[in-house]
Parts: sequence; C-alpha cells; structure tokens
Amino acid sequence: MKKLCTVSPSPEVINYLTNEYHKKWKPLGFSFKQFLFARDYQNPAHNINGMDDNYVGVAHNGEVELIEIPHTPMTGNLRVMVLLIDFPDLKGELPKEHYEDLLFSRNTYPTGSMADYYDEVSRGKVHVQGEVHGWFRMPQNYTYYTNGHSGIRREDLYPRDARGLAEDAVKTARAQGVNFNTDLDALRNGTVTALFIVHAGRGAEKLPPPLGRNNIWSHKWNLKNPQQVAPGLMVSTYLMVPQEALLGVCAHELGHLAFQWQDFYDANYNEDGDYWDGNGKWDLMASGSYAERELRPVHPVGLHKLQHGWIEHEVINETRTGIVLDPVTLSSGKVLKIKGPGYKNTQYLLLENRAKEKFDKGLPGEGLLVWRIDESKEQEGSVHPGMLLIQADGNNDLLDPNDGNDGDPGDPFPGTSNIIQLSNTGRISTSFPDRPSGVSLKNISYHQETKQIQLDIIIES
Repeated sequence: MKKLCTVSPSPEVINYLTNEYHKKWKPLGFSFKQFLFARDYQNPAHNINGMDDNYVGVAHNGEVELIEIPHTPMTGNLRVMVLLIDFPDLKGELPKEHYEDLLFSRNTYPTGSMADYYDEVSRGKVHVQGEVHGWFRMPQNYTYYTNGHSGIRREDLYPRDARGLAEDAVKTARAQGVNFNTDLDALRNGTVTALFIVHAGRGAEKLPPPLGRNNIWSHKWNLKNPQQVAPGLMVSTYLMVPQEALLGVCAHELGHLAFQWQDFYDANYNEDGDYWDGNGKWDLMASGSYAERELRPVHPVGLHKLQHGWIEHEVINETRTGIVLDPVTLSSGKVLKIKGPGYKNTQYLLLENRAKEKFDKGLPGEGLLVWRIDESKEQEGSVHPGMLLIQADGNNDLLDPNDGNDGDPGDPFPGTSNIIQLSNTGRISTSFPDRPSGVSLKNISYHQETKQIQLDIIIES
C-alpha cells in the first residue's frame, strides 16, 4: 500500500495558517511549502503505510493503482464496535448514550446520526449498527501516547503512539468482558471491519501548531501487532476520534475503514511542491466532512458510491441530446459515465447532479458537477490527479491553496456564472492534457423547482 493519511485539518486551522502565511511569511519571500515546513505542519500521517488509505488488514498481490479502488464492495449490515477510552491524567466526560445516539440512532438524532447518513448515501444498501462499551481506563497517561507527535507522526515511536493505544484499548476491553463476535466481520476476511475508538482529549486536526502535537490526530490505521479477539477473528485496523467528535469526522474515518476510500484532498501537504484542495467541499472524503459545522457532512462523490453499487449509472459513448438528470439525493438520481474517443481505458468523465438538500444541504452550491477521472493516477498532485473537478467558472480555486476557497457556487454547471457548455478545448475542457477528448457538453440548464439538470452530450465519431 502507498500511504496512510488523516481527516483534513479543520477550516478554522486552515484559515489560521493561511492568514499567518499572508500576513507574516509571504511578504518575506517564503513559499507556502517553506512556511508549512518552518511551522512544522503537515498531515502527520503522510506516507505512513496503512493510515487512512483503503488498507483493511488483508494482503493483496501487486501495487495498488490509484485512484485506490475498493477491493470489496460493501452492502448489507455493518456492525461497529465502539470502545470509549480515557487516561489516568484525562477523564472521559460524555455518557455512552451520547455515542449510541450519534452513531446508531435512526431518525431521532436532531441533525442525523451516522446510521442515518449511510442509510441515505447508500440508498438503504448499508445498515450501520453497533454497540458502545466503556469508558475504559488505559494503563498510561494521555501524554505517553501522544508523545509530542499527535500519536501518529512517526512509525518508530511504537508503542508510545496511537497504535500502542489501540492495542491497549482492545486488551483492556477484552479483560473487562467485551466480546468480539464474528458478525463484526462484514467484509468476510477474518478481521473486525469497524473498530471505532473514542478517546478522551481533543482532536489535533482542530488545533493550530504546536498544540496539535499534544493531542491525537483523528485517523484510521492498522495495528503493528494484530490482536486475535475470537477464533478466526483478528483486529488489524481501527479508527480513532476524540470524545468531542461530531458526525463529519466519524463518517469520514468510517469511509476509510469500512468502505476502503482514500483521502481525496492533498494528503502530502505540498511535499511534492503542489498543494491543492482536491475535491474540496464537494466530497465527504475531502473537506465536505466539515459541512454544516461538521454536523451534517455532504455525500461522498458519485465515484465512491459507484464503487460499491450504491447508485445507478449509465455509460454514454455516443451523442445524446435532451438528457435529464435528477439530483443524487433522490432515488431516481444516477451518474453518467462518459467515454470519449480521446480517452484512454482508465479515463472518463463522471457527471452528477448535486442539490442542496438532505445531507447535501451544506454544499457550497448546486448543479452539474463534471469530474475528470483517470484511475491510473494518484490524487496528491493537481497536475495529473486521479480525480479532478472541472470548475465551471474557470477560476480553479481548488488548485490554489492560498485563497481559502475549497468550493463555491461557481464550480457546478451552469452555476453562478451561468456556464451552459463545456468543449474539448480551451482553458476549461473535457480533455486530459495530452490530447482532445472528442466530448462536448452543451445546453446545460438547471431547474430550481425540480432541481433537475438537462443537457446534450456530443461525442465525435
């Protein structure tokens, strides 16, 4: 596997860093990359195998091809084991009933639970349920596990890191009578699919440097020493969030753990000299996890749903006119996969209609999103990414880390700029950099009352 990453920094932390850079560092001639390095700030999990990628504890032959494609579609019941843990120097504060409601209640939690969220985005194909145990007191202080490195910055600090903490959590829970049953193995691979560890303390992703180093950064990781918890059942991976966790971070990290999605923001934080926002506010697996103050994260983008068979799709490889596309929040909504004569086998366009309703209410805009997909590419750089949103207004804000804009109403078509067509040439186009696609989108319209998109797709013969 390539790497492990984490939930993206909170919008407050990003704004803090951006403002500091523009006020103090940019006038001195520092690049944003140099500034982040000087402030010792990067995704602490960057380039660590097994963290926040799609690794679920099972070896597969060959290199994983990015975009990382989930190797096991997930439908049916997903049973989650939740362990609440605290420390001799830091006590847990919230009752376990709070987490039962936040994660597993149905149609009763005021802003929606994690079970409600995945019921909606999977169209009822996934049923999240589970049990909560704890609080369990860990054998070491909180500072022992954070170790001045957010619990996850360095692999050589084990067992004084989050992996050591996760192992202590499993051992303590079992010693106090918690049973790990085989129904926790939703992927049928001999491992617990979703071990969810909630720790006392803050989440480092919500704290500016250097405070974040003394708290654990929310993440998904694999254990250094997998734990056998029942005959034929191991704990190999886990996710970890703070006691203050809201739905956004929980849904995002479960996306890594159970649904095998990678991060779709720039997880290497400019190490390659190319820092960008990735999918931004349009995707749960980017900064869309923070929508509505993290209480109502937006949907995963259509590609993620398609990988699990949660949404219908139609392949288009010839000219079609008068196409009507319902929003993906409706059961009739589907995505369009467009194959053009100029695309390679791994390349295509993916079209989805996104409307500000249900869990998508916190979107930055609404209309037709046009994604350029190349499954043979990685996601960490903006030059040739695996997935790129073609922004209708042409401002390309998602490519600029310094403007504080990771999604706006001008991104969809027609959008606030009323862009009603997209050709295969020009500053924004349907083409990949090496050759014209032969695909054009025309007469794009959005109907406010029905929230339907209508368009023509022209494919050169």
